Amino acid sequence: MISKAIIKSIAGFASILAIASMDTSAAQAQQPKKVIGLSKPNLKGPYPTAELYGILDEAKALGFTVIVQDAGGYANIDKQLDQISNLAIKKVAAILIDPSDPAALNGVVQQARDAGILLVGAGVNVVASTVEPDAAVSSSHCNIGRELAKGAKALMPAGGSLGVLAGPPGSFWATERLRCFKEDIAGTNIKIVAETTSEQDAATSLTRASEILQRHPKLDMLYGADDVYGVGAARAAQAADRCGKTRVIFSVLGEEAEEMMNAGCADYVVAQQPVLIGRTEVRVISDLLDGKKPEPKIINVPLIGITPENLKTVDKAHLRPPAGWRP
Repeated sequence: MISKAIIKSIAGFASILAIASMDTSAAQAQQPKKVIGLSKPNLKGPYPTAELYGILDEAKALGFTVIVQDAGGYANIDKQLDQISNLAIKKVAAILIDPSDPAALNGVVQQARDAGILLVGAGVNVVASTVEPDAAVSSSHCNIGRELAKGAKALMPAGGSLGVLAGPPGSFWATERLRCFKEDIAGTNIKIVAETTSEQDAATSLTRASEILQRHPKLDMLYGADDVYGVGAARAAQAADRCGKTRVIFSVLGEEAEEMMNAGCADYVVAQQPVLIGRTEVRVISDLLDGKKPEPKIINVPLIGITPENLKTVDKAHLRPPAGWRP
């Protein structure tokens, strides 16, 4: 079951946001809107869509205009570089950055810093490898890996074979999750027999998971970096008649992930709260522009462990946008 501490944390975040929204005065609403930029390597999938909803909805409430930039994939590093450079040229007040490759973005992010633009990590705790963010809002990606390891050990206490859909090659968040996952299963009898990276695409994830199951037809478990990969793994297990035999674990609880858990094909999900993450990112920018520095500078939004037993009782308001919402 979900701990009381986590429930209190969620309630606390929600209360902060509600109070902040009520404090927006009519006089402030009449002032010219400040512009903030958002730079993401990819806006496809349940997590970035939910985070974007939180950003846009909170920005509207607080009187910000948001310029949204999507590089269209983690391989498109040059495109993200150009988009951040263009945001700096436009002299936006702040840029929310989710770096496809933190090291590759050092120069352009420093350019934005030199222009006096606030830099906030969007869903990650970095904006570049050598440029410190002014703040960052995320769930700890290392903690996500550790929670996935906890789920794997609970589902396979005697150990077993594991296939890994590791996420986009070189991406900070996916690499960090898997690193901490591997640290926490070290010394157990859980053995990785296959590992692959791929773009964050549902069809590709299904193909990669199916290939792993073809090579290892009695595989005990599949790991997905997030629900784009996890749902692909669950669908592959379903197609191979392996639901309940090949356990599936991943992070982020989108609608399809919930469907697969209800079907008995997903066993453990570490749910982030991307709507709350997006809202908090905008609140942090508002505070920074008012001269208030967040403490701590890196804000980690709590995680929620989801199993078939507690799936129906979890409040999903901070997990996903309203049904049918599109940017």
